[in-house]
Amino acid sequence: MSGLFNKRAKFRRPLRSRRGSALRNVNLGGFWRGFGTALIPSRQISGRWLILLSAVALLIALIFVGYAYRALAPSSNGVLFGTLFVNEGGYANATSTTGSYNVTLTAQKGSGSLLLTFISGSDLVKGHLISFANYSINTNQVSLVMGGHEVVLPWEDNDTIWNHTYDNNYITSTGPSAPASEVRGQVSGSIFGLPATDYIEFRFAAQGGNPVQGF
Repeated sequence: MSGLFNKRAKFRRPLRSRRGSALRNVNLGGFWRGFGTALIPSRQISGRWLILLSAVALLIALIFVGYAYRALAPSSNGVLFGTLFVNEGGYANATSTTGSYNVTLTAQKGSGSLLLTFISGSDLVKGHLISFANYSINTNQVSLVMGGHEVVLPWEDNDTIWNHTYDNNYITSTGPSAPASEVRGQVSGSIFGLPATDYIEFRFAAQGGNPVQGF
């Protein structure tokens, strides 16, 4: 009787899953040798499925790269808040007449306006609402064109002029008597109706102490 069962077991057909894929017996080795055999699926992933899965993975990667590029690419829209400082003495700490202003920049598709609000000292600028074009901002600098002059404010994370008061700002500054450490970026006082003998410092703050990523 036992021989009969052994013969039947010998010619037993492979089991099939619910989808009809054949299962095959595999002899277990090592520690599991005493447990006999195990059933595993005999079907493998087809080439068509491998191509489909690869295409999906590539699409996800492209979407991620697109979002990363958008986050780090220059932006031409947004609002920035900053300050403008003027010293008639020609350098930052000259003992002379000064003027300080709050600055609000509003841009849409690269164009917009700059609003100067007088806060202290003497009101030295000639215009308090200035139009601009070609505005762009990224992690390294702010750039725009005002009155035909290009203005470039590089990112500054170590402001030694004002003892780190303006760390993590976009800053441009210049003056005829200013030392090299006080000359940054590119700006012309004529944009604000100021003479070439004045020192001018123009700043935009980045929220959270980090460079602006875009708007």
